[in-house]
Amino acid sequence: MNKNDFTIRLEDTGDRREVEELIRGSFWNVYRPGCSEHYVIHVLRNDPAFVKELDFVMIKQGRIIGQNMFMKTVIEGDDGREVEVLTMGPICIANDLKRQGYGKELLGYSLEKAAEMGFGAVLFEGNIGFYGKSGFDYASRFGIRYHDLPEDADASFFLCKELISGYLDGVTGVYQTPKGYYVDDKDVEEFDKSFPPKEKLKLPGQIF
Repeated sequence: MNKNDFTIRLEDTGDRREVEELIRGSFWNVYRPGCSEHYVIHVLRNDPAFVKELDFVMIKQGRIIGQNMFMKTVIEGDDGREVEVLTMGPICIANDLKRQGYGKELLGYSLEKAAEMGFGAVLFEGNIGFYGKSGFDYASRFGIRYHDLPEDADASFFLCKELISGYLDGVTGVYQTPKGYYVDDKDVEEFDKSFPPKEKLKLPGQIF
């Protein structure tokens, strides 16, 4: 990867279909047969919690090769406070360019812009093996619990990064996933009909 061969900018309305196609291709058959992420972003763009100033695309040679976006949400504190934080994603890089450093560059840029806007922390579901390289840690180490998850359940998927040092000091509580991420499978199926057909496969490692 050459750091001079790509640009990152805000998504505009003319990008939306290409972004949805990119996301669909990146997530297809990864976590479930088919995927829902392309519909999720389609819905989230109109959600009040969507942060349009943090909706990014990565461009290489006129092609959208990556995207990332953020939503506002809260930690419901054990002391009764609501602490505003961000959650992130879907985030992806085109399949033919994965594991070449583009994802790390896009993530770093996105987090820097979120910090510049004054947001204090990002919590989301991801792989510590990748996101740990960008400063994420297990959310449990910050005293933050994932909603509806039993106390003895594995929460290693739930990650956190402070954008403002000490932002979560003294905060313990439960993270709430924005409701916009929960979509109906029937709506996903209907939306997906507007894309070229792809085969859904049940593969090892899928979680749904």
